[in-house]
Amino acid sequence: MSGELIGESRGKIIGTRVVELLETSPKIETTDQSTGRLLGIESRDLSTAWSVWGSQDTFHAEGVGVVTSKDGEMAMYTGMGMGKGSVWSPETLFHGLLFFRSSTPGWSRLNGTAVIIEYTVDAEGNSHSRLWEWKGRPE
Repeated sequence: MSGELIGESRGKIIGTRVVELLETSPKIETTDQSTGRLLGIESRDLSTAWSVWGSQDTFHAEGVGVVTSKDGEMAMYTGMGMGKGSVWSPETLFHGLLFFRSSTPGWSRLNGTAVIIEYTVDAEGNSHSRLWEWKGRPE
């Protein structure tokens, strides 16, 4: 059901904090800064996500981000999904959906499109994201 690979970036976790203590889990905020390509355009991405841990090794996350290019292109997005990892380590594997909005020519094609994300973080806090355009059902 997924389509072509439309983006890839590598970066680093630049901040983490506890936002709230819920009944059975902390809510943790993480900020990531990365560089890569989106729809063939060199890009810089800054995102923040809030994770709530459902058990020792799974979590639900929601977040927001902004992608910019050297030429002034800009796209904003919201996202959500599920992941595996530990609340005590930056190592995670996350799968989810991003929803973009942009008025710039290079990225406006993403408006109204669901984008699948696979996001990993290693033990040193280095991140790797890959994005696919959701193609849905064939007509």
